[in-house]
Amino acid sequence: MAKCVRNLDKGLVQLTLPLTSLPTAGLPAGSLRRRDAVQEAFRAALDRSGLTREYVANELSRLTGDSISIHHINNWTAESKAAERRIPLDYLAALGLILGDAGILQAALPAGWLGLTPEGAAVYEYGRLAVEERRRGRKKRELLERINGGREGS
Repeated sequence: MAKCVRNLDKGLVQLTLPLTSLPTAGLPAGSLRRRDAVQEAFRAALDRSGLTREYVANELSRLTGDSISIHHINNWTAESKAAERRIPLDYLAALGLILGDAGILQAALPAGWLGLTPEGAAVYEYGRLAVEERRRGRKKRELLERINGGREGS
């Protein structure tokens, strides 16, 4: 018996969007290069922490389950190896916790974006709620004025 070949192609074509409609269209090439900023932030956080590179490597190994040596830490912080030795993104959270510094994560984010510690997130959430309460208060006053028909003083 001959095999029946079915043509599944329905002539569908993927449409492309004009580049001007993309959210990154206005950004210049290379504007999100964060490698140097991340490396500098890591060096600064390591210096401020007072922890040894060996301790950081051991703790990073323990937290991530990967084998991280002091040589990795040295390569990530060496200015001469900036182009070839990058800190993997999945280590940033662990490094932030170990060093007690969210600056490394902040350096990896584009301008205007925030990386918050749990305490910072609580402050942010509190502020967000305070702004919502103010908006609700204004809305309540407007509605009360409409209900009273402008007879505020009566």
